[in-house]
Amino acid sequence: MKRIIENWNKFLNEQGDMDQQAAQWLADQIAPLIAAADSGNFSQPLLQLVQRLNTPEGTSPAVRALLQRGDMDGDPSDEVVKVLEKQAIPAPQLIPTQGVIDLFKSVGYNGSNAKGLQSVINGVSGAPPILAAGNGGQYYIIDGHHRWSGATVFNPNCKIPANIIVMDPGKALLVSQLSIAAYLGAGKKLPSASAKEGRSIIGPNAMDREQVEEALLANIGKVMDPNAGAPFMNPRVIAVVMNSKYGQNASQQVQELASAGGKLGKRKERIVRGACGKIADNCAGLAQKYSSEGPPREIMPQFDPDKGGPDFSSVDDSFSSGKLNFKPNFGTAGTTTMK
Repeated sequence: MKRIIENWNKFLNEQGDMDQQAAQWLADQIAPLIAAADSGNFSQPLLQLVQRLNTPEGTSPAVRALLQRGDMDGDPSDEVVKVLEKQAIPAPQLIPTQGVIDLFKSVGYNGSNAKGLQSVINGVSGAPPILAAGNGGQYYIIDGHHRWSGATVFNPNCKIPANIIVMDPGKALLVSQLSIAAYLGAGKKLPSASAKEGRSIIGPNAMDREQVEEALLANIGKVMDPNAGAPFMNPRVIAVVMNSKYGQNASQQVQELASAGGKLGKRKERIVRGACGKIADNCAGLAQKYSSEGPPREIMPQFDPDKGGPDFSSVDDSFSSGKLNFKPNFGTAGTTTMK
């Protein structure tokens, strides 16, 4: 019995040492990055945070466990963050943070799905909520850039469903990555997504209007987004375009048009060219409005199970309950972080 007690005490001491080291690592390596980030300065702090969380120290069991204990430190409420769920935000109030948004991923779904396109033209995106951060009138996109652009390229004033983290957007980007790391647990690097070169509709290397229109016309009848279940500008979509007079002035109402494939007739071609021209105009407006360089997509938070991250609904409680440990003191009950 004495040996068992001694071994247990030794284990507790070793566990306390690991917690202490983890708390110190977070204080030294992560806290300064969060403090430095704000809505006007987040690219470099975000890059460094991702790099550090992907190191052996950042993926260690002690660090990843400690990230889940914000409600067990000296002030259980200091990390409580308000989350507003399923808000309808006009697209112009949502500002992209990542530096690249892909044309095909923006146009592919609603340009191939009649129901989705009709909803966007009517003024409300039917996509799942994006994740944004801010407080009052202006919000920065944390995750879901292509759901935002997927509506905005068709209707720049469309309302976008969004979950809003009420905190400084620059800090929210870093804290969001911490929430993903905490969810994934020990030994797992942060998930990452890439972007195709030369196909961005924002940033300093954005496609110009003519390039966008040419790319769209070259993909009529082709599958741009497998999730849409149909090719780009298929007969059902062309009918929505015609009946809503999207990008054209014709007044004649039509039913669902003929089968997909083959050459477009002159009437269909006029309808499709008008729609693609309007999309190209909208993309040109986005390119002009969002011309500055942003962080690459590879370091952006991925709240997407298909990319290895959690759905935001799986971690939103960690924000609202203060469980996510992102502020010094990082120590849990019984540990003390060095100052």
